[in-house]
Amino acid sequence: MERSSELAAIIGSGKAVLFTGAGFSAGAKDREGRSVPDSTQMICELWSMLFGDEPRDGSSLADLYDVALQQKPDELREYLSNRLRIGDAPLPAWFGAWFAAPWQRIYTLNVDDLEVAIARQFTLPRPLVSVSALSDGRERDDDALEVIHLNGMVGDDPWHVTFSTMQYAARLCTPDRAYEQLVEDLRSRPFVFVGTKLDEVVLWKHVQLERQHNNDTPRRHSFLIAPSLDRARQALLASHRIHWVGATAQDVAQRVLVAPGVRQP
Repeated sequence: MERSSELAAIIGSGKAVLFTGAGFSAGAKDREGRSVPDSTQMICELWSMLFGDEPRDGSSLADLYDVALQQKPDELREYLSNRLRIGDAPLPAWFGAWFAAPWQRIYTLNVDDLEVAIARQFTLPRPLVSVSALSDGRERDDDALEVIHLNGMVGDDPWHVTFSTMQYAARLCTPDRAYEQLVEDLRSRPFVFVGTKLDEVVLWKHVQLERQHNNDTPRRHSFLIAPSLDRARQALLASHRIHWVGATAQDVAQRVLVAPGVRQP
């Protein structure tokens, strides 16, 4: 795997930030033993909630979520709680290796509570603290590793979890402290992105704003872990000093991450 020595050095420095997307949770299961849904699966399940057995059309996840908020908020709340809470089925060992690394902090686009399950199943060097970027209040613990959920997290009110077109639009209209902190970190710290192709418009809005204000300040080199990536996306990310590594999260855990003492209780 190319760049493995660079990745190992950056992660081992204790200065890097982890950023995870939906693909990172693949392999985890909910409390009923079902795989955590990806966007395609969520579209199917929300469609069934709203329209029953009617033939599906091209409705997007964002639009379906908006309609569910308006028409069936209680069912939507129950759905999120059931499908995005990780159960007790054994997690692959590589999850523990990722969360045992000496990150400065972790950002995630995911709403699921994967880190809660990881803390239950693995002995880690530091406790994990879940933070919803869309909820008021935030406890600080200098000894803990923060996992910041940029789009909210399971347990938040469905109106305060970012899935829909209108919710994303609202976040483009107002200052967003979590993203401002993220972009500040991106300028000063190396990042490792995994489970995402970095196509979220709210993130790029804040990256562009930061670039306008700090155009002469070079960013640290960062890495995106993905089995494949379109050539144009590679070029775009490289212009922001984000370099593609063709690998899976499991590959990196097995070949790069060193997590002595991590075990399942």
